[in-house]
Amino acid sequence: MKLRNIPHLLGQGFVSFWRNGVMTTAAILVLICCMLVLGSFYAVVDNLGAFIDNEIDSLKTVSAYVDASASSEDVEGIEAQLKALAAEEGSNVISFEHVTKDEVLKQMMESSDELREVLEKYTSENNPLPETFYIKFESFDGVQTLLRNLEGIFGAGNIKSQVVTYESLKDLRSTAAMVGLWLMVILLIVAVLVIMNTVKLTVYARRKEIAIMRYIGATSVFVVAPFIVEGVLIGLVATVISCGLQFLLYNNVITDLINDYAALKINLVPAMDYVPLIPLAFLAIGLFAGVVASAISVKKHLDV
Repeated sequence: MKLRNIPHLLGQGFVSFWRNGVMTTAAILVLICCMLVLGSFYAVVDNLGAFIDNEIDSLKTVSAYVDASASSEDVEGIEAQLKALAAEEGSNVISFEHVTKDEVLKQMMESSDELREVLEKYTSENNPLPETFYIKFESFDGVQTLLRNLEGIFGAGNIKSQVVTYESLKDLRSTAAMVGLWLMVILLIVAVLVIMNTVKLTVYARRKEIAIMRYIGATSVFVVAPFIVEGVLIGLVATVISCGLQFLLYNNVITDLINDYAALKINLVPAMDYVPLIPLAFLAIGLFAGVVASAISVKKHLDV
């Protein structure tokens, strides 16, 4: 294809874009819907992932309780064993905190008025609560070994961890990511099909012209280029509109919904943190859908 033909091919692409006004608008709207659903889903999953990461850090603590019958010497011996365990290389222990049963009683009484009424009859002499150790560890990868070591010190029934909660959160994040991937594939296929139908109208209207051009020796690039331009224009227009709507949607709808209905307080990722990721992703989706759909639509008319 010669350079002097480029303005002509671009002009033909623009003409086709405007000629099929209804179908072009439909293709743009479908592509916008696809992008908004994908962008919104990604933003929700990303915020969920950030929330889970923060929650995972807070779950890296094991609560260990000393038997109520243990003497002060027994507690000191347990604390010495914990210090030795923390000093071992690869123990997975970052630090630990010893909270006496009197401190535990005070904390529980201060936590709510209901508990205060129940526990106010207890004193240092008849306090039924156990001495407690909070062990902060580094990684869940080696937590089972740590739990076995702690069970050897405190006893199997005196250890409380958040491993089950961690596994549930990890599965939730993996499931959300997988759903997002399949959603992206399905919506992208829908967008390609709609753009294909749009371009096919132009191809059908110009089928005789295309056949004549092929008979007189026009190259495949010369024939296909205007339709590729049409598909690219659809993708570009949809991208620009989607980017503006996506940030409005995130700031005014998604943020409010999460803040109003989330059971836990979630610190949302600022909208500008998604620049340039979401605009580039929308651009890639729009160009891919437009080019692929146009190329497929016109392919069968190249063989004459």
